[in-house]
Amino acid sequence: MSSAMLPSVVQRAEETIATLFSFITAQGSSDYLGEKVSQLEHSLQAAHLAHKAGVDDETVLGALLHDVGRFIPQSMDMPKMIAPGGTFIGRASHEVLGERYLKELGFSEKICQLVGAHVMAKRYLTAVDKGYYDGLSDSSKQTLKFQGGIFNEQQVKEAKKDPRLEQKLAVRRWDDLAKDPNLKSEPLSFYEDMAIKSLIKSWSHVELHSRKYKLPKKPTVVVCVDGFDPEYLEEGIKDGVIPNMARFKEHGFHKTAKSCMPSFTNPNNVSIITGMPPSVHGIAGNYYLDPETKEEHMIVDDTLLRGTTILALLAKRGVRVAAITAKDKLRRILAHDLEGSICFSSEKAGSTNLKENGIENVEAWIGRPAPLQYSGDLSLYVLDAGVKLLEERRADVMYLTLSDFIQHKYAPGSKEANELMADLDSRIGRLAELGALVAVTGDHGMSDKCKPDGTPNIIFLEDELSSRWGAASARVICPISDPFVRHHGALGSFVRVYVDRKENVKPMLEFCKSLPGVEEALSGEDGARVFEQPLDREGDIVVVSGKNVVVGSRKDEHDLSNLNGHRLRSHGGLSEQEIPLLMSQAAIPTFSEGRKSWKNFDVFDLVLNGFA
Repeated sequence: MSSAMLPSVVQRAEETIATLFSFITAQGSSDYLGEKVSQLEHSLQAAHLAHKAGVDDETVLGALLHDVGRFIPQSMDMPKMIAPGGTFIGRASHEVLGERYLKELGFSEKICQLVGAHVMAKRYLTAVDKGYYDGLSDSSKQTLKFQGGIFNEQQVKEAKKDPRLEQKLAVRRWDDLAKDPNLKSEPLSFYEDMAIKSLIKSWSHVELHSRKYKLPKKPTVVVCVDGFDPEYLEEGIKDGVIPNMARFKEHGFHKTAKSCMPSFTNPNNVSIITGMPPSVHGIAGNYYLDPETKEEHMIVDDTLLRGTTILALLAKRGVRVAAITAKDKLRRILAHDLEGSICFSSEKAGSTNLKENGIENVEAWIGRPAPLQYSGDLSLYVLDAGVKLLEERRADVMYLTLSDFIQHKYAPGSKEANELMADLDSRIGRLAELGALVAVTGDHGMSDKCKPDGTPNIIFLEDELSSRWGAASARVICPISDPFVRHHGALGSFVRVYVDRKENVKPMLEFCKSLPGVEEALSGEDGARVFEQPLDREGDIVVVSGKNVVVGSRKDEHDLSNLNGHRLRSHGGLSEQEIPLLMSQAAIPTFSEGRKSWKNFDVFDLVLNGFA
């Protein structure tokens, strides 16, 4: 089994078992609750009896580790059990603590259950076997009182439904017998290889939000091209400037997928690394209003993120993860729970350090300074870093997410767009050439947002509402707003409306529906349901504009002077949900059979589960 795993995963498993066994060894000759054997001897005897009985390795390890909750460092936080005479007879709920601890390490469900059930088994056996209670040691009888006592008839009935009951009872009986000062047992080292192999087997996948992801067997790269409208792929292939992605489409895997809503950077990047929509992970935009304080905030870190990420779970299993982004505000979100991994932005490449980024002196390493914020090179820098990490064999899984500066300014098929796509393609091809499985998707598409005369087609919604209901009657929040707004003026196709007086919500909603250029106007509750948003972070009204229209707040809040003659191009609406989903190699047939729709946040499922 270990030969099929990445070396870094095997090493992490070995280190994990070494740490766990050090806790067991540290018990040495320490007292085992007044018994005639030490805690270490008791654990080894229980494992010996299980091994002698010829049971499977998981059951042997369950017996070895049944008391792990007594001697891990966290046990010191558990309440003491004190007998009437003042004698210390153990820690309360040590079996619960032990089960939880082993789950966190990633042991199999069976081992964890066997460890967590040995107190339950004791309570069960004392209920069904009078002779069993009589055979308990004085110490064990005393702890029984603290552990809930003998099972009643209903508890016995429920316990009998457990398919693992007999195995749990067997571990309990070995626990009871493992108190013989004359019994010779194997040393702890005897079980080391068994424990490592068992742990690696249970580490074959990670699970997040009920989706399972296999650990990679080869270098795996996911590239998120910001603003990757399908037209950029189509025009690039037609013009012959992206041969590698053309090959992926023809001979690998290709679907036209959809982004989550709103079709902005933050929610979609977080959906990609969690495999879930914003209703689950909590990041619903780049900018938000706190309904309690009425303060407006830009999302520049992981404070609002709910749960962990696929990247973090892989890293905990020893997979060498690297997450590199163009914008630093996104880097702080990607870094959530990502300890000991490489994570930096091209924006801040000049100030990387080992503690925060897992790498230092990036500019010297790449061979050029950090690029300008408003440039196509901000994206190329990310890919160059990914290529270099792969060349140096420093990462097993990489998430590389880019900038949409060029896409905001230049339409598909234009000279500037084709130049960027060609540069991206050559680097993506190099990643595949180095032996990586490469997937490419986008966080959102991109649409022209101008009138026929070339002027921006804008609904200043807060101005419209104020003109009818008065100033400050509503606040319109544009979730597209982030530190990089020069190329779009903080104008997108999705906004949230916060109404000052609740009796105005319904008439304002009807008014929004009536406005030319509005594609959808929904109550906050309906918007959260339809667009899979976190309800507690939704506005009173959600407004989505049509394909060639943007919606803003007040005219004085949006600066379009930096367009410099370029047409306004933006995103955020339903029209910008479509994005390509590509993989360098074909997916296994059974993976995509019967699957009618795809999301960009299926990409890690694709590269980790869809490739043999």
